[in-house]
Amino acid sequence: MVAQTITRDKMNQAWQRFAQTGQVDREAVRREVADSWQRCYRQGLRPNAPKGSLKLSSAQMARIRAANADFIEAALPFMRFLQSAVRGSGFILVLTNADGVLLDVFGDEEILGMAQDNNYVAGSSRAEEEVGTNSIGLCLVERKPVQVTGPEHYNQRHHDWTCSSAPVFSPEGNLLGAITLSGKSSSAHRHTLGMVISAAEAIENKLKQRKADKEKSNYETMLESILGSISEAVIAVNHKGVVTHANQAACRMGGFCAAKVLGQTIDRVFPGHPLLMDMARHGKDYGNVEVAVDGPRGRTYFILRPFMIREDEKHFGFFLVMNERSRFFNEVRKISGHNARFTFEDIKGSSPEFLRQIKLANIAAGADSRVLIMGETGTGKELFAQAIHNASERAQGPFVAINCAAIPRELIESEILGYKDGAFTGARKGGQVGKLELADGGTIFLDEVGEMPLDAQTKFLRVLQDGMITRLGDNRPVKVDVRVIAATNEDLVERVASKGFRQDLYFRLSVVELNIPPLRARLDDLPLLVEHVLGRISYKLGARQLGISPEALEVLSRYPWPGNVRELGNILEMAAIVCDDRDIQVEHLPQRLFRAGLTAPVSQTVQPLKQMEAEVLKNALAECDGNVAKVARKLGLSRSTIYRRMKELGIGKSVSFD
Repeated sequence: MVAQTITRDKMNQAWQRFAQTGQVDREAVRREVADSWQRCYRQGLRPNAPKGSLKLSSAQMARIRAANADFIEAALPFMRFLQSAVRGSGFILVLTNADGVLLDVFGDEEILGMAQDNNYVAGSSRAEEEVGTNSIGLCLVERKPVQVTGPEHYNQRHHDWTCSSAPVFSPEGNLLGAITLSGKSSSAHRHTLGMVISAAEAIENKLKQRKADKEKSNYETMLESILGSISEAVIAVNHKGVVTHANQAACRMGGFCAAKVLGQTIDRVFPGHPLLMDMARHGKDYGNVEVAVDGPRGRTYFILRPFMIREDEKHFGFFLVMNERSRFFNEVRKISGHNARFTFEDIKGSSPEFLRQIKLANIAAGADSRVLIMGETGTGKELFAQAIHNASERAQGPFVAINCAAIPRELIESEILGYKDGAFTGARKGGQVGKLELADGGTIFLDEVGEMPLDAQTKFLRVLQDGMITRLGDNRPVKVDVRVIAATNEDLVERVASKGFRQDLYFRLSVVELNIPPLRARLDDLPLLVEHVLGRISYKLGARQLGISPEALEVLSRYPWPGNVRELGNILEMAAIVCDDRDIQVEHLPQRLFRAGLTAPVSQTVQPLKQMEAEVLKNALAECDGNVAKVARKLGLSRSTIYRRMKELGIGKSVSFD
């Protein structure tokens, strides 16, 4: 108490000296107060000036209060709380705007009367340039909490008061005003500054919360407007996995109402799919998720495509775009090329047997029966399959082709049937749709079906019997409507006899059998085929319509064509590239057409098929130095087929090729 008295005496002496000389004793007066005194002195304010008159009219005050309405509304609860806390203590509580104008004044009647004697009422100004150094004005200048006591005030009329002020800032950091506790210096308490600082922080937090609530409300309104205006079915999920929005399209598609799914976790909306919650909580995008929804009309399948919401590597949740599985697959097919390009117009030939096969294929197209197409490699089996599809009632559906010999044996089941998430080591997150499901409503073409493993044959036979598939690792059967067209370059009857192919599957596939004759059996079609192929190649190369000399055509006529029409196309394309936009001559043809044993008079090409195959295979092995992989690529066959042919024809890799 003695120290406080000494300090107050020093301040009185410093103020007296300043009032008389304008000199500040900075050892006795703290910096903020000393700087304020000097600013007031320079502005011509008198330390002993009488109280000022109110300058604001009621209309002006109304405009100021309106401009600070949000600030006043946010502060009011805390002002009333502080008022109750200091009731009867002789303190007055004041809220001012950023210009120092008093907006609200709270206190006991006695203290309010004393304040009124100093014009310390709503509408008056406590700006530094108006009344000199005081806690409100200094707080607004320094933009920090401050307490001004006794003779620290610039005007002598205020020396009996101790005032504590704390600034209040908007969420954007703008100064809104100050909150102040004032009382007689004899009642001053060291905790009053802490009280107003806490109240100012509480007001700021309230304003921040209001802003956040308003932004959230605006965001919610905007999001609802956006989601409601788009045709896609969309569900919004936050980082906790809780559904926050579901537009009408999603509700219609899923058969639920928004009120029942909002606030629910996504795994309750789509039970049995924990991957969705994992994506929500950890922000990992596992790609499309297939879900099933049970409704009054049975089970419906959907594909959910997630779009993650992130900002600065922080995860906020995701949107789920819903698609009916059939519609989703149709989009996938368009992108992935699961469609048939060729029709019967693209099949060229006039030999009687070839025309008979075309006629039979046309009949099969209208019957929706299963078709087995047999023929050597390169004869155009897929061309026939696509033509059948495009001439059928399934023409608008997908055409999905799968080469059974090109897929590793251990993966062919998962490729055809698909698999569930976690079905086996290395399985893709979220699982994978099988080719049969992609072909739903259309045609699946199984090329080289003889290479399908026996265990896969068993499962595929079940699909043909009841039209249901079960993905690997799953126990839910899925109904599919698929037409099957199979093709083989082998004798499946022999494969059945050797237990390499299931007899019952063979009978299931061969409802209609087509036998595509090899090119060497219809060499009369060669000129027509050459013209057609050169037209396609000319268009591809951007060249004029290429022709071929009679001599070159004669060379082609003397070749046995082990690779059939596919090999013809490859040879003509190579010739077209090297002929420098001229008609193809003999010198433009590849050298293998002239090697011993590969060309012969046309009359000799009707030698026994196996003898011809052995001759072609021996020469190909010699040309490729016994490299079976190169031979397979050269002849357009799989390596397993080459090895099988070598075994059947008695050709070993150690055979002499001299």
